[in-house]
Amino acid sequence: MQIVEARSADEWEHVTSDAFVPLTCVAFAPDFHGRIEFERFDESLMVSHVETDGIAVDRTARQAAHANSDDIHLTFQLGAPGIVRQDGHEARVTAGSVSTYATDRAYQLDYSASEQRQVLVQVSKRALGIPVEVVEASCARLLVNAPDAAEVLFATLTESRGHGDVVVAETVRDLAGTMIRSSVTGMRVLPSTRGGMLATVRSFMRGNLHDSELDVAHIADAHYISRRFLYELFEPFDETPGEHLRRLRLHRAAALLSDPGNDTVLQVAARCGFADATTFTRAFHREFGMLPREYRTRPAELPAR
Repeated sequence: MQIVEARSADEWEHVTSDAFVPLTCVAFAPDFHGRIEFERFDESLMVSHVETDGIAVDRTARQAAHANSDDIHLTFQLGAPGIVRQDGHEARVTAGSVSTYATDRAYQLDYSASEQRQVLVQVSKRALGIPVEVVEASCARLLVNAPDAAEVLFATLTESRGHGDVVVAETVRDLAGTMIRSSVTGMRVLPSTRGGMLATVRSFMRGNLHDSELDVAHIADAHYISRRFLYELFEPFDETPGEHLRRLRLHRAAALLSDPGNDTVLQVAARCGFADATTFTRAFHREFGMLPREYRTRPAELPAR
């Protein structure tokens, strides 16, 4: 993991040229400060976390003509809104938006509003494992419309921040390709790697913790995989899929109980997929060493077991 910072347009042009691709600053805040935390996995993949006070940049046609790669940028907008332009198209990006554009063609980024934050995936088109024409179709739209797939990819980027390896790189490429295909086709697309499938299954679990009928069989069926394969996916966690699901439920319950303005213990149990209070209380005590009501009223400085 590398971190670079800049406090002027010249410095930003320099650090972005080293971290991403050569860019030209066309506007920036008077008290500008920019920061990039980036991790290069290999020649085809880099992930960056970017923060700026407000800036507008161009990737000029001349700069793009000298591109020596077929990279695209997949950008998760986290902070203030901005505008992305390429090939005569324009898209407004707001917190939660995902944009994609090619680096071998000119583009403009208007991130002039302060408090900008993005997570940027720079990846080779051909490394995504999907037809290049599908990637180009996504770039032509600028905005990626695949919220479920985007959530899985973003969670993976967040969890692996600073801890990337070959397996993570394979997973990120797979999930990025899955997200693009889903956006372009308008259909649900499942990943092709074990890492990608595991990330998708875990996201599915997190999104359905309220469903008391969710079990291993339902999870496997929802992803068109066998229960045996599902168990194999969770071997790195040294726990079964059912155990993992229960742990997610209990930790969600703990988070809800920590909010004094939240539901009753019984309501929390129901929101986390427990069919009855007795089962919830016993499971919670095994996990945290105290009853749910004790957890709720414990001093803030007292950690659970």
